[in-house]
Amino acid sequence: MLNTKYLDQDNLFELIIFQGYKNLVFYWNFAKGIVNTKAEIQDLLKQNRIQNIYGVSEGLKGFSQAFSSEPITNFRYFLTNYFKFTIYEMCSGVKIILLSNISDQTDYSETLKEVYTNYLEIIKRNPFYVHGEPLDNPLFIEKITDIFEPFQKKK
Repeated sequence: MLNTKYLDQDNLFELIIFQGYKNLVFYWNFAKGIVNTKAEIQDLLKQNRIQNIYGVSEGLKGFSQAFSSEPITNFRYFLTNYFKFTIYEMCSGVKIILLSNISDQTDYSETLKEVYTNYLEIIKRNPFYVHGEPLDNPLFIEKITDIFEPFQKKK
C-alpha cells in the first residue's frame, strides 16, 4: 500500500556518492544542503543510516544476482512505500545513490549517469584531487545543482 503521507514532500531527498568501500565523498540532503567538508563527512559516516544505505546497495545487488537467470551488470532502482532508491554504480567502485519521493515517476538512471560524467570530467581529471577526499569542487557542485534543479518541486 502506497504511503500517502509523503506525497506532498519534495521530489528529491538525498544524493550520496561513495568511492570504493563505504568511502563517502559527497552528500546532499536536498532540504538541508550539501555536506562537503571532511569533518561533516566524518560525522555522517558515524551514523548507522549512511552505512546502512551502502549496505542496502550491496545487498540488493547480491540478492538480484542470486535470483536472476541472467547476469545483472547494473541494479538500477527499487521502490518502498516511502521512497525510491536509485543507484548508478561503476566497476571503479563509484556508487551514486539518489533517494527520491515515491510519487515521482522519473527514471533517474540517465540523470545519475550525467552526474558520473561530471564526476569524471571535473573531479577525476583534476590532478590536484586526492582520491577519497570530499568532492568540494565549486564547479562540480554547480553542475550537480544545475542537473537536479528541474526535478525539485517549486514551493
